[in-house]
Amino acid sequence: MSKKSTKINKLLNNEKILKICTVKNNKSSSKQSKLYKDMYDENSGVVELKLKDFKYNPKDKSLICIHPLFTSLQRGIIIFYAPWCPHCNDIYDDIVELSLNYTNIFPIGVVNIEDLKNKNDELTVYAQVTKYPTMKVLNKMLFLNDYNNDITKDNIVYYMNMNL
Repeated sequence: MSKKSTKINKLLNNEKILKICTVKNNKSSSKQSKLYKDMYDENSGVVELKLKDFKYNPKDKSLICIHPLFTSLQRGIIIFYAPWCPHCNDIYDDIVELSLNYTNIFPIGVVNIEDLKNKNDELTVYAQVTKYPTMKVLNKMLFLNDYNNDITKDNIVYYMNMNL
């Protein structure tokens, strides 16, 4: 077991959740804040989710999405990303295209784990995210479940079509 997974397991076993993501450079500057801003805007069709859009139950360690779009449709995909991650940047265009094509049918939400202002880094512990990008799928009860395939346009389309 790696040091990181040991640390995450220790954090998950505690009811008190600690931050595990840190910004590489602690100096605050406008350049750094631009680097870690949300990648997706409201015109992309992708919903930028924040900690407030989730409810965590420490007793059973479950995480539920409570954002109105996802609760009304009772399904969706959520991708945890880091703006500095090259793989997250590589899938950007595909995610936007899929979101625009499936608007109000199968919503796609994203969580910028570097959004420390909104405490999104805490979601990495709650959702047990250990790499970026990580995709989770919502079941009908809005619980986040693991998605264990590659995050490609074809795989996401296949998943969406099988779960409409």
